[in-house]
Amino acid sequence: MEIIIFILVGVLGATFPYYLHRKFNVEPVKASALPSLIVGLIFYFSPSILSESLHFHIPILFFGASFVGMVSKKILPSYLQVACAGILFTILYLNASSFFNGYGGGLGTAACISVLSLYGIKKIKTLIRFISVKKKSN
Repeated sequence: MEIIIFILVGVLGATFPYYLHRKFNVEPVKASALPSLIVGLIFYFSPSILSESLHFHIPILFFGASFVGMVSKKILPSYLQVACAGILFTILYLNASSFFNGYGGGLGTAACISVLSLYGIKKIKTLIRFISVKKKSN
């Protein structure tokens, strides 16, 4: 059950700043910082709402996923792609966050890897389509 909550938080943490930036023209850093501050304050002032594990991980996970939401719409143009990057970030956070210690911050590194992975998949799909069209025309 916790993993589903973590994935939802990762998706929300990534898509909400992206939404604020695209819909309301909020600068990406502010679009990331404001919701993260609100989530952090909620969990700071109400420590006994959830289990200890959820209470510890949700604010950090939301904050890290908000880095994903700072991506340009030129890189990931759809909300679905940003949500997928948020899921990938959550998986990286839960399984490899200690691996990134010393690499400029685990949250930022995991967010960067998440965005670059989806961007790379998008580019590979475009390349495959281009090659298949080229083969059909020959």
